[in-house]
Amino acid sequence: MGWLENIESWGRRLFEGIFQRGKEHHLQPVEIAKALSRVMMDHRSVSVNKIYVPNIYLVYLSPRDFENLSMYKKALAAELAEYLKERAAAQNYTLVGDIKVQWELDEELPPGELRVHARMEEQWSPSSEEDTMIYHPVKDGVSSPSRRQELRLLVLEGPDQGRSFVLHEGRQVLGRNPTCEVFLTDEQVSRQHCQIEVEEGKSILTDLGSRNGTMVNGQPVQRALLNPGDYIQVGRTLLQLQVVSQ
Repeated sequence: MGWLENIESWGRRLFEGIFQRGKEHHLQPVEIAKALSRVMMDHRSVSVNKIYVPNIYLVYLSPRDFENLSMYKKALAAELAEYLKERAAAQNYTLVGDIKVQWELDEELPPGELRVHARMEEQWSPSSEEDTMIYHPVKDGVSSPSRRQELRLLVLEGPDQGRSFVLHEGRQVLGRNPTCEVFLTDEQVSRQHCQIEVEEGKSILTDLGSRNGTMVNGQPVQRALLNPGDYIQVGRTLLQLQVVSQ
């Protein structure tokens, strides 16, 4: 009986092992850390005297894994950011800004899998009032700066607070899709929320059928002509259109 019991026990353990491997995998924080480390290494940029690595990391998770991390995702993001900072320091890599780890939901990802989007992003802030000049429209619609000007969107409130985006001639889409020219991580912002078209000195905002709508200076709009100093609200994010003197 002892020999037979051993065979039965071995068969039971084998069956249970196969059954366990067939279950859905639960994504562990250590797996996210390893993935982030690999992405940092893969996105190195070699300069003359320095090696630059990304400082912004967007981690895309399946709905189930996103929900599992919801109770401590802020604490985990801070821990992972510190981990990446230590990794960069150990390798003598250069960062262009503070490391941020942010979470994104990807409905198409299966449980246990993740996708990471990484980029370098300098944190712009005016060094003095003389560097940043907000021009309000005059009667003839023409301003007369003494230096070259740059049109920017500055994030005043929301998850991306402190970031700024340069607006160029042509069409720029604002949204949560990483391919957007004005890419925001606010979960209440649609993937393609609105667009700003700059042409012949005019800036025209158009809502792109967003889920939560777009407001300019506190008023919901479908299409609006923007002036320097105007405030744009999308989701939890408040932006201001500014003209910066270079």
